[in-house]
Amino acid sequence: MTSRNSFTPAEWRALAQTPVEVMYGVVVASNGGLRRELKTIRRTLRHTDEFGPESELVTHVAGAVRVNADRVRRDAETRDFTRPVAIARAGDHCREATAIVRARATPAERDEYGRFVRWCAERVADAGVEGGILRLGGRRVSPAERAFIDAIEDTLAVADTPSETSG
Repeated sequence: MTSRNSFTPAEWRALAQTPVEVMYGVVVASNGGLRRELKTIRRTLRHTDEFGPESELVTHVAGAVRVNADRVRRDAETRDFTRPVAIARAGDHCREATAIVRARATPAERDEYGRFVRWCAERVADAGVEGGILRLGGRRVSPAERAFIDAIEDTLAVADTPSETSG
């Protein structure tokens, strides 16, 4: 079991900030309404226990994210939400978090952390209806959101590769 004490303060901040950056990326991926989406992000962050973490690592990350949910709006006011910047920032955070959990966490914890970050992204993407008329006939998750989430999932593929598990 990997505890919070296994990480430096900077590493811990990176692990806790990655889900938020990914949710911001989902928002800009489909040009959703930022104000409405920020409410969804805050609501998701406040209810991270619904993910049902099994490991101590993800339990603590989810708790840290939940405690800081109200800071999302304030932080969002200082962010550049242009599509390329927000998507690049989310990718950078995912790569950094992946390197951190590869170095410090067990394989099961690494996998669960990736699933947790994806769960956060899916919750935000699923909150709105894209397209259609008056929200009728639209899609829950737009193709742009799906592409972004799939790219993030590839970046967060932190499970052991065969060369890591063999000998």
